[in-house]
Amino acid sequence: MANITAGLKDERKEHRVFLNDRGEGTFICPVCEKGVIRDLSQFIETKTAIRLKCKCSCGNDYRVLLERRRHFRKPTNLVGMFFYRGGHGSPMKGLIKIRDISQSGIQFSVNSMPEFEVGDKLIIEFTLDDEERSLIREEGVVQRIQSNIVGLDFKTTDHYGKLGRYLFR
Repeated sequence: MANITAGLKDERKEHRVFLNDRGEGTFICPVCEKGVIRDLSQFIETKTAIRLKCKCSCGNDYRVLLERRRHFRKPTNLVGMFFYRGGHGSPMKGLIKIRDISQSGIQFSVNSMPEFEVGDKLIIEFTLDDEERSLIREEGVVQRIQSNIVGLDFKTTDHYGKLGRYLFR
């Protein structure tokens, strides 16, 4: 009986489909694990969330959310610091709570409205929750500020060290 319940919960779960550079997405049935690639380029410019209902050849119905992001986001609950040199040259720093990380950037929250603006350069420093408690220090540019939530794009997307291993484990 427990297996049937677990299967039902899995069928109702929304799965993600990531678009590649050609606008294609790979749909994988959560029951039979059969995959199929479809052209989804018509959705690339759509600004709202795209949710699709799919039917596999095995008869299973499932739902997917199309991800148009360049890179997968890994949810986190990490604490760190930001460092910013304001327009007057006076350095500022503050605590951040990292909400998610991707190869190209992070989303974090600050305690109050930040004094930096979109386009400003920050350095962020935080410790991963991996076995080594790896210290990460990255430079980036503020892309979005929504209330106290900040989106930062990393200066580089080449993460072959500890951050890269953390993202893909």
